[in-house]
Amino acid sequence: MRQRPSLEEVLRRRAQLVERAQFQRGRVADDMQALRDATAWVDRGVEAIAYLRAHPLALAGIAIVALLVLRRPLFSMGLLRFARRGFFAWRGFLALRALVPKLAR
Repeated sequence: MRQRPSLEEVLRRRAQLVERAQFQRGRVADDMQALRDATAWVDRGVEAIAYLRAHPLALAGIAIVALLVLRRPLFSMGLLRFARRGFFAWRGFLALRALVPKLAR
């Protein structure tokens, strides 16, 4: 018949197991962080695909700009400059439109 371990042996074994569990939890947390970093790119890709599916005109616009850039680099640079000016003009218009009701009060 096997002898039962003493209380000191049980406590020492418990302390070893607790220390081992803490080490293992730390390793799992490190591994999960590495996975989280790796899957962040995948998540962004999935979100981008979902956005493009919901907004097909955005996809068409991207395709047109890509074709223009690949076909005629000099023309596309002018187009990009024009698009940039248009974007900033649009943003300025939105800012003014938001500001006008505030000034009318």
